[in-house]
Amino acid sequence: MPDKTIPSMNFFRLPFTPNTRILTENTLNQYSEIRKPKRGYFPIKIRKISFSNELLVIGVILDKDPEELVYIKVTTSELLISCRVDTHENYLSRYAYFSLAQLMYYDTEYDFEDYYWPDFFDQKTGESKYLMINKSKDNLHVSSKVRYKGFYKPGKQLPVISQNPVPLRKAVPCIQEQPSKETHVILGFCLADSNNEWYRTNHYPFLVPYTGILNKAKTEVRSFTIYVLNETQLPEIDLTDEQQKLVEICFDMRKIALVTSPAYKDDANRLAEKRQQNKINYNQLFELWQKALPLLSGRLYTHYSYTYGMRNVKGKPRRSSMIPCSFSIETPEICFLWKDKGDYYKLELRLRIAGKIYQMQYHYSTAFFAMLFCNPRRYALLNSIIDSELLSFFQKSHFQLLVLKKHYDGDFKNFVDQLRMIYVFISQ
Repeated sequence: MPDKTIPSMNFFRLPFTPNTRILTENTLNQYSEIRKPKRGYFPIKIRKISFSNELLVIGVILDKDPEELVYIKVTTSELLISCRVDTHENYLSRYAYFSLAQLMYYDTEYDFEDYYWPDFFDQKTGESKYLMINKSKDNLHVSSKVRYKGFYKPGKQLPVISQNPVPLRKAVPCIQEQPSKETHVILGFCLADSNNEWYRTNHYPFLVPYTGILNKAKTEVRSFTIYVLNETQLPEIDLTDEQQKLVEICFDMRKIALVTSPAYKDDANRLAEKRQQNKINYNQLFELWQKALPLLSGRLYTHYSYTYGMRNVKGKPRRSSMIPCSFSIETPEICFLWKDKGDYYKLELRLRIAGKIYQMQYHYSTAFFAMLFCNPRRYALLNSIIDSELLSFFQKSHFQLLVLKKHYDGDFKNFVDQLRMIYVFISQ
């Protein structure tokens, strides 16, 4: 049961980094003159005891003192902290200070997002039907239950839907490639993919040609020879005009696919320049993919490879990483299912192709493309950049967003209203 004495306690307030639930060591020290002794060993031990009615209770032992309890509540922009010794709205006790300092022991900041669940608890019981709270010896892990994944919490950054509807891409005839009768050597095309938030040689998805050798029956690629990165590496076979055009698009893609990463000494202006250039390249890549699609869809030899960075897109492709795939000529339309679940609303993102509605595969995410749950290796090129950004956002929560009705008005309603102006909503 929740501690009925807690609401009457005084809380000291510490601001988070804007738009986050992160408290930094620098902020903590700005609000307190307490510091850990520079000399000698000063043991600090903390344990997370409980999380109920939005209050995280931490036990802290300083040196040989008896354990004291510290109470923490996470709000949209501030951390509220109190304990039964000294702390009040104008003073932070040493127990409160050192409990926070210890949370930052391995870093210079601590993210309290896991303990930010406003209005998700039953005030009478102190429990939440939406959350899983797993306790180990000295720690707590809090997360939403699987069926409630994707709950919106006030202050969460939502995508900005600012552009007008983009006309649906018209279907165009695609290539119907036939096996060569004269040779077993082929020119194929690989979707080179990576997580653009990792590694220094990360990149956006681009298309890269490769050469390979077919098996005797010419039913599949027996071995892969080389990634084609320039004209001199093209195989000595006659290329069709369509193949030549597609190769040129591939070369153009590779020139702008590399993501420019922040450097240690970059100032704010330099970081802004890099972000802007990355965005320009991202948009140009999407345009190149649209040009490539009618030349790519219908080809016999197309593969997918997760590269782990541009540095690996060279030499001989690894057979184990080359996964056969295909590219759909159809244009997927984003639509939304809107459900009233009593005390909350549920928004589910779906794709509509040729009049049918499909779920998407959320275990994999490839910018510019959607992968259907029923056929995850058939790639459907999205209709617009905003579609790509929306899928990336929704993929993190299994393509659903939930919102308590008491949190609906404001930012979330504005977001939904913007979506309704562009996409079809289906009420259920």
